[in-house]
Amino acid sequence: MTLDRRSPTRLGDLPQLAQPAWRTTFVRVGLALALAATLAGAVLLARSAGSGRAAVLPVGAKTGVIVSDMSASVAGPTFERVATVVRGLVAANQAMGLVMFSDVAYELLPPNTPPSALEQFVRFFVPEKVAQGQPLFGQSPWSQFSGGTRISTGLVAGEQALLRAGEPHGALVLMSDLNDAQDDREPLVAEALTLKKAHVPIRIVPLNASPQNVALFSQLFGSGVFVSVHAFRHQGKHRVLPVSAGSPWALLTVGLVFIGLLAANERLNSRLVPESAA
Repeated sequence: MTLDRRSPTRLGDLPQLAQPAWRTTFVRVGLALALAATLAGAVLLARSAGSGRAAVLPVGAKTGVIVSDMSASVAGPTFERVATVVRGLVAANQAMGLVMFSDVAYELLPPNTPPSALEQFVRFFVPEKVAQGQPLFGQSPWSQFSGGTRISTGLVAGEQALLRAGEPHGALVLMSDLNDAQDDREPLVAEALTLKKAHVPIRIVPLNASPQNVALFSQLFGSGVFVSVHAFRHQGKHRVLPVSAGSPWALLTVGLVFIGLLAANERLNSRLVPESAA
């Protein structure tokens, strides 16, 4: 089978189409680049879909380290609030590290650990049953290490974890009853000054802390560091809902822009239909 090649047809008004043709080319190239950039942005945002700053993190912090008090005075019903914070971070898809402390501190998870790893600890802070209106908790793996309270050791371990991770936008989330040992006051004041100089923000979740201890930590870190009680919404008698997290508005916005560009591409780059074929 052969093709019947004929000589090209001359169009008298072809020179007049040159400018519209160039304009159409520029529109096509511009739309193609915009679509590619928007698609790339959507892919990057989708990698952390549903993530963002959890409610317990300060503004500007992208990750952090939970510094959790595991001293004997915290065990029992106060564990329920610890579970609330951990659930909130997991629900926000927030990457976090984890440090536990009593007399000494130890790092369990480094900063930027996926929330799925943090979720594995929730079960240790959930009561096994409720008897006579009181939640009953099982024995935790670290109960044998629980002793006194030296909060400075936990904060130092959390700060060092952020430094090792090279995380400039990290924060510390201290969960404690703030009942610090008397001989830890000077190290605690020194660490508070160190954190301020290093511009490491801190948020504090008080676990049934006394007004005197709250006042002391307000003097050291400021009254605005405490997580509001409104972040913990109760439903029923014993259940605590997770800390709320923000919606992925950036990803939704990029998606709408991508849809708009696709519509513009179809509208502006549609095939020209001759009048005789219309």
